[in-house]
Amino acid sequence: MAIKDMEMFKDFSNIELAKLLGKLDMVKGQAGDMLFEQGDPGDSMYLIESGRIELFSQKQDGTRQSLVSLQDGDTLGEMALLTNEPRSATAIVAVESVLYYIDRETFDRLVVEQPQISSYFIRLLSQRLVSTNGRLQASKEAKAQWVLHEVELLPALLRDFFFACACLPSVRDGLLKHLFGMTIEEANQAYAALGRFVQQDVERDSVHMRPEIARVLLDILPQRYGERQQQLWVDQALAYYQAEGDWSSMVEVYAARNEWELALDVAAIAAGEWAEPGQVKAAGQTGKARREEGEKAERLVGERAEKTKIAAEAALAESERQQGVIGQALRRCPDELLVARYAVLWTYVRYCVEHAPEAGLAIVEAALDQRGAAYSAQQLTTVYEWGADLCRKLGRNQLALEYLQLAEATALSGSGSAKRSGDQSFGLAKQMLARSKSERLAAGAGRLGDRSRWLGLAAIILAVASVLGFHIAEPVAGLSRHGMDFIGIGLAAVILWIVNIMPDYIVALGMAMLWVLGGLVEPEVALSGFASPTWLYMIFIMAMSAVITKSGFLYRFSLHALKRFPANYRGQLWGIVAGGIMLNPMIPSSSAKVSLGVPIAQTLSESMDFGARSHGAAGLGLTAMLFYGFTAPFVLTGSYTNVLAFGLVTSASPVNWIQWFIYALPAFVIFSSVLLAMIFIMFRKTASAKPIAADVLDEQLRLLGPLTREERIAVVTVLSCIIMLVLQPLHGIDSAWIMLIGFAVLVISGVLDRKTISTGIDWTFLLFLGVAFSFSAAANELGLVEALSSFLGQHMGVFVTSPFFFLAAVIVLSFIVTLIVRDDPAVILLVTALLPLADQAGVHPWILVFVVLLSTDPFFFAYQSPTYLTAYYSSEGKAFSHRQGQKVAFAYGLAVLLLALLCVPYWKWLGLIH
Repeated sequence: MAIKDMEMFKDFSNIELAKLLGKLDMVKGQAGDMLFEQGDPGDSMYLIESGRIELFSQKQDGTRQSLVSLQDGDTLGEMALLTNEPRSATAIVAVESVLYYIDRETFDRLVVEQPQISSYFIRLLSQRLVSTNGRLQASKEAKAQWVLHEVELLPALLRDFFFACACLPSVRDGLLKHLFGMTIEEANQAYAALGRFVQQDVERDSVHMRPEIARVLLDILPQRYGERQQQLWVDQALAYYQAEGDWSSMVEVYAARNEWELALDVAAIAAGEWAEPGQVKAAGQTGKARREEGEKAERLVGERAEKTKIAAEAALAESERQQGVIGQALRRCPDELLVARYAVLWTYVRYCVEHAPEAGLAIVEAALDQRGAAYSAQQLTTVYEWGADLCRKLGRNQLALEYLQLAEATALSGSGSAKRSGDQSFGLAKQMLARSKSERLAAGAGRLGDRSRWLGLAAIILAVASVLGFHIAEPVAGLSRHGMDFIGIGLAAVILWIVNIMPDYIVALGMAMLWVLGGLVEPEVALSGFASPTWLYMIFIMAMSAVITKSGFLYRFSLHALKRFPANYRGQLWGIVAGGIMLNPMIPSSSAKVSLGVPIAQTLSESMDFGARSHGAAGLGLTAMLFYGFTAPFVLTGSYTNVLAFGLVTSASPVNWIQWFIYALPAFVIFSSVLLAMIFIMFRKTASAKPIAADVLDEQLRLLGPLTREERIAVVTVLSCIIMLVLQPLHGIDSAWIMLIGFAVLVISGVLDRKTISTGIDWTFLLFLGVAFSFSAAANELGLVEALSSFLGQHMGVFVTSPFFFLAAVIVLSFIVTLIVRDDPAVILLVTALLPLADQAGVHPWILVFVVLLSTDPFFFAYQSPTYLTAYYSSEGKAFSHRQGQKVAFAYGLAVLLLALLCVPYWKWLGLIH
């Protein structure tokens, strides 16, 4: 058949056909050739110019069943091409054939360029649908005639037996005896071909009608018995099962009829007989373990209770069987109904642990999302334990650990004299889980390259070469031999920090060990950082931060701040700014603050009908990221890194809380103005599709519940400490001892317990911090500071001629360094290296520290900033895109440069620049 005569191209002009032929490939096939096989990717189709193609379906036993024979002008393979699914049949050349081959690219281009093609396929699919429906209807009618013929040959009692079985999902042997006076075995004897109609479940001692037979019988049933007979058999079955205490069969009947409320009522009765829902054991406990417990209990009674033991084991086996049936029946139950029945949920999850862990984890997550706030603290703890068991079953060990940590935290929050409400426990635990996930994702995205074995080996070789190279090399720039060794060890540490093949604190401790073993400094100097008041201050402030974070006060405060602003886009944006500013001094962790602020902003954007990464969502999300996370350097207690950085220079030039605030205030005004201007310009003309409903914030506040005793004590203590820090110029008490008093109050009051001290304080970071503080002391003792100052003065004199040049150079250098070294190691390197140069430029150490803190957290590239990554992943990437974030990143860089240069006159006036 010529191509112009084919149905597919009948509306094409000759010119169009000529162009088309140049795009088609011609394929010749011999009899027996296979064009494609069932299951192959559907990436092409064929047009038959001449010949014949047979289509076959593959049976389970490996044989083929003929479907259709295609002739000249027919098409094949187009269904898989249209649906993007695997081939549904096997195509074999029956006789020598010539075909046109159309691949996906050509097909897609034809559909776009030629509307006639789309019309053809619409007609083709419609014809096939009509044909398929006709065949199905004919098959159904033939099946019905056969079933009706077979049923008419049966005795009346056996005929009723068949129709009753069709009305029920399964029928126990006892019910058949009750209704028809015959057992399954007797029915089989009366009708030898019973197996063609029903399937027998020996373990359950029941039968169920084959689905295709049941459908036919249910269609016939109203004409033969009337409308009420089906309901009558169902009611009789339910009454019998209830009398027998066969709750699982009742649940199965109700579930088959989608009567879920009744199914759950019965399942709750069954769960109440098997265990006290409020005191159930972990869902992961296996049937074997429960039998062992039963056997242990029986052994306590003694050998005389052997018969009781056998009966108990039989009852246990029966309860396990029923739990399995109920679990299977509830797999179709809507989540919102199932999670509202805690006792039934307990039964279902136990089933899922053994038989369907994926489904079990899905229902646990649904329970936490939909009903978690309604559970008691004890129930919520158990739900988290279920999640841990299911994750362990699925091999998701990290997530299992997180669920266990949440279970433990919830259990602790629900104990003691001042128990939390279930709502509050749920809200805080869910916050902790979200934060841990976002921080883990941020840590993975922030790595420079993958941790391959070869990369790690190369880093170790370079580190060793650095140590040996500087040890062998002749001293330069007036350095001593020990000074050269110190630089070699420090460079080796930097290499390992860059590659990140081992924790930062291990590298830091190894560096201190080499100082001592190499005879560079005495142990007292190498570990002097651990004896500094600043190091103790960090312990106390971390403890207070842990108490505030777990209390939920920060989240509550942010929501109250938002309620005070207009319920539209701009109003809520200003509410986010205010909330971030107010909370900044209260918790010294940028990642903790952004993981709190950005999800709140995302919730607001969803309430105002902003789509993911839309202008509205991005405006709120990026504002939350900036004012919750990137304003930390403007107050002393805004970040651990502030204390770390200034701890390197604080002994020479102490600065208290109020001084830090006054020094940084104009810089904060410039910083905020530039970035808010950028946000307003980028997302101008953004208006909420609808104002945020007040009940959204009210519901979130309701979730937290009233202020607890622990929250009141924690907030009063922290605020009192901050006030004391502000008033330090008047009373003269060192910051470390102020924080010690607050720490003692929290411990004595019981708000800060041993568990929080051990898990809420980042002890590994403190190990790193102690060595970082020792670094400065060791460098001074070895004369490294003087040598470095002399060297920089000789070679970088141009940068010390003006504070403007110096600060601009610091900012640019910091931006470059963070491309390779990030976070705390970058701050330590830059402050230590540039401090001598700052002294020569007449710049106060605080200014150097402040500018370095702002400049070592840029996010021109996403991996540069842990704060940015935490913000991005805390909204699962829905708040803003990396492209939107990158535009703000350039505004951030400009803001840092502007504030540093514009504040020079102000800092000169304060005497910080000479």
